[in-house]
Amino acid sequence: MEVIKARFDDTKGIPPSGLCVGIHRAGAIHKKMIRKYGDGLAVWSLRPELDFLPFKKEGLGARGIRTTNDIDSIKAKDEQLIFGVRGAPPQIRKRARDLGLELLADATCPFVIQQEEAAEELLREGYNLVLLSSRTHHGIPRLTGIAQEVGREICVVENEGEVDRIRLARNEPVGVIVQTTFWIESYKRIMTRILERFANVRVRNMACVDSLHRLPVVEKMAKEVDALVIIGWTEGMTNRMLEVALSFNPRVYKIEKVEQLQPEWVQGVATVGVIGANETPDWMVDDVAKRIKAIAG
Repeated sequence: MEVIKARFDDTKGIPPSGLCVGIHRAGAIHKKMIRKYGDGLAVWSLRPELDFLPFKKEGLGARGIRTTNDIDSIKAKDEQLIFGVRGAPPQIRKRARDLGLELLADATCPFVIQQEEAAEELLREGYNLVLLSSRTHHGIPRLTGIAQEVGREICVVENEGEVDRIRLARNEPVGVIVQTTFWIESYKRIMTRILERFANVRVRNMACVDSLHRLPVVEKMAKEVDALVIIGWTEGMTNRMLEVALSFNPRVYKIEKVEQLQPEWVQGVATVGVIGANETPDWMVDDVAKRIKAIAG
């Protein structure tokens, strides 16, 4: 059996660690703050259980720093605040100021910030926001919070069939924001329907470079191997990778850790591909590849 590991060493926009730009940057910020301040650090996060997973092997989170989605649990006299990679709704940022919390660092992904700025711009210009996104994505609370600040709503669309549910007249202005990890093929299908239905549409495609460059690699691998194993745990990129791969290969499996690998998935096949999602470090992909080789004997 040949085990083929996806490599992003020379892929523009993806760091050598295999992590996306936002996760890689957030980890560097967290580690820098620990070195500088030692302890008493609290990361407010939309997904607190995930923030340190990519850096578990490096011991991040073992001491001195914690994650929480409860801003009121952070005590100004004992802890300093860091906003996590997924950003924070404006209401949370205001609550932090009201509590007198010191914002030590903001680790929000640069592409998330760009997405928020695009939403604010469209709302200022009078557009009704439509977000192309899965309904469980962490971007929804942030963008919903931004819309609520100006007394507006946001409509979430996951597939082209949902476009007809948008409660707007044909000539009403529609501002489209795209989830940073959305699959471009889904985007094309939905946008075709939106442009058929509405006459005044402005689009801000905020897909990050990670999704633009990682998903084509997934497609290529799915076409070339007998079975493909995807390692990841996020509802954004991991699910997009699974969706893309299954379009070209029925033997695609998603795991969050090496222990979930099932021998029957890879037995009797000539080639197995292994690829990590945006929050999956390179060492974890290596562990899965080694485990597959051990199963093959």
